[in-house]
Amino acid sequence: MNKILLLILLVLMILVAGKRGIKLFISICMNFLVLLITFYFIALGISPIIVSLIGCLIISYIVLYFVNGKNIKTESSLKSIVIVLAILSVLIFSITHMSRIAGFGYESFEEINMFSYDIKLDFTNITISLILIGLIGATIDSSIAISSALYEIYENNKHLTKKELFLSGITIGKDILLTTTNTLLFAFLAEFMTLLIWFKQGSYTIGEIFNAKSFCSEFIKIMFSAIGCIIVIPVTALITSDRLKNNKKNIS
Repeated sequence: MNKILLLILLVLMILVAGKRGIKLFISICMNFLVLLITFYFIALGISPIIVSLIGCLIISYIVLYFVNGKNIKTESSLKSIVIVLAILSVLIFSITHMSRIAGFGYESFEEINMFSYDIKLDFTNITISLILIGLIGATIDSSIAISSALYEIYENNKHLTKKELFLSGITIGKDILLTTTNTLLFAFLAEFMTLLIWFKQGSYTIGEIFNAKSFCSEFIKIMFSAIGCIIVIPVTALITSDRLKNNKKNIS
């Protein structure tokens, strides 16, 4: 069944995007491989945060450069993503330690009771790693959308000033942000549905739900993804507008 679904995905990508669809499919496979390698190194005991940051950068490089090529749009997006990851890494580290969401909640005890707890891994760092990996996809999506739109705007009107380009990027970002946050919300609800049913069957109060480690963990993850999408908009708009105005020879 999995092979059939992969084949359907490949065929649809080729039909819609042509040769580029093949690149898209290969990039998905490459990103999956990067994630497997990332998880393997974490299991070996290497710092989850460092490994995850490197993995996120490699994934960003594959998505941007392998599929779209090296140009002003992708270079601006990659720089923006690096800046956002640097900012959020500090914020994620602080909030994860303060909120104490690492590890398993009470709701997971029955599932993990048969396993050994002596795995010699810092679950706080594991949680930070999961948050970083979770936010990278939406951040890349928002960043490349802004840089591509600004590039097309500038190509059609090269008399625009850097400030006008930046403000155009912010305007575009507002429209993107609405759909992106809704997508993140629906993904959160879909993933969280079984736990919500658990809370209902267990007659949890609203206060107990909001204080449950399982809920807080997932909620903080989705919030950081949304924050990443918000921060990357002005950063990408600023970097892209600066690159467009300061480069005499644009790379298409």
